[in-house]
Amino acid sequence: MGENNLIRLLQKRDFEQAADVVAFAYPGMNIQSSEKKLEFIERLTKEQDAENGIQYFGYFNKEEELLGMYRLNDFECNVNGKFQRIFGIGMVAVHLLHKKEKIAFALLSHFHQYARQENVSLVSLYPFNPSFYRKMGYGYGPMKYEFKIKPDALIANGEKGLVEFLSPKDEEAIVTLYNDYAQKNHGMIKRTWTERQRIKNAVTNYVGVKENEQLIGALAFTLEPVKDSHFLHQHMTVLEWIWTKPEAYKQLASWLNSQQDQVDRIIFRTHDQSFVHALINPLNESNHLIPSVYHEVATSGTGIMYRITNVIDFIHEMNFQQLKKPDEYTRILLEIEDTFLSEQNGVYEVIYNGDFWNATKLADSTEEINITIGIQDISAWWMGCVSLNSLYNYGSVTLTNIDIHSLDEWFKPKKGPVCFTSF
Repeated sequence: MGENNLIRLLQKRDFEQAADVVAFAYPGMNIQSSEKKLEFIERLTKEQDAENGIQYFGYFNKEEELLGMYRLNDFECNVNGKFQRIFGIGMVAVHLLHKKEKIAFALLSHFHQYARQENVSLVSLYPFNPSFYRKMGYGYGPMKYEFKIKPDALIANGEKGLVEFLSPKDEEAIVTLYNDYAQKNHGMIKRTWTERQRIKNAVTNYVGVKENEQLIGALAFTLEPVKDSHFLHQHMTVLEWIWTKPEAYKQLASWLNSQQDQVDRIIFRTHDQSFVHALINPLNESNHLIPSVYHEVATSGTGIMYRITNVIDFIHEMNFQQLKKPDEYTRILLEIEDTFLSEQNGVYEVIYNGDFWNATKLADSTEEINITIGIQDISAWWMGCVSLNSLYNYGSVTLTNIDIHSLDEWFKPKKGPVCFTSF
């Protein structure tokens, strides 16, 4: 960062500049017109005035010109069965006339240091370019699968008559159901202020299933006309589908099945590749055959990425609860390669003493290192996105005198993360 440049919280007086920067950085947001920019400024003002865990930081030169910015989201995330505070960064934008001046680098550096200052040991983002952020130490998160199925592909063995429309009046019931689901699923983020606003404003349609006046299943959806077709031809996009009992899933699936007369395809995006086993016919509309004879059922993509910003705090806070522990005193020498956050680069002594995992960074060590791994890979491993065994097979880690299968049992969550939250 230049000598006279500064990164600070955006103030209301900065919002007009912020709208200009974002308009060029994200043309898909369609805020180029004066009217749309005013709407965006109103949004920033509303977000700043609310207690919502959202902060905007800007990169300014000595003339107080805004050259870049980012949005910080303060979340509660289920990390292997325990809710802990994590940060998510979004809306990283650089002024169109100041590209290739290492402004994005400075913004990411500020974000990481602010997380360490706030004792937040895990951060996340959705990348505009996965390889760019991998170089900054972010590991790939879970894959997401997009299914495009016919309504009758879903098994209709539930009582669809129990499905009812939900309204903004049901906000608390929807949030309670969602947070209960989040409590049971590693990687889930508690319902956010932004998501609550969408429920209050009925941005999407909700249907649900209740049992004894308690919501046990909910499904958010939109209906969109099929491109280049007539007005009666529609797809349904399922934006969110949660349930706490199998009966609720079956009732909602039966309701979806009954939409055959109006809906051509149901678009459903999920981290769960086993969803294919709940379908009579999982094929999408591509008619694509993968050799030798594998029919395309979904397209997949990588999205959310994770990064550990404080290795020692992550170990102590998580303690790898719910995972198998060593049967005896165990000492591991772990070398982490982190060139972007250089204070993390080096050798750690990780000890299990019968109750807890403890970690210490060693100033100097001539002992044999058991594990050598990059920060991006250990972040993905410890979040359950990949096994150490897989990383080793691809030559991404170096192991010496240690059992790889035990390491996965001790440090890798049993299931990969699930995340519904966009930011």
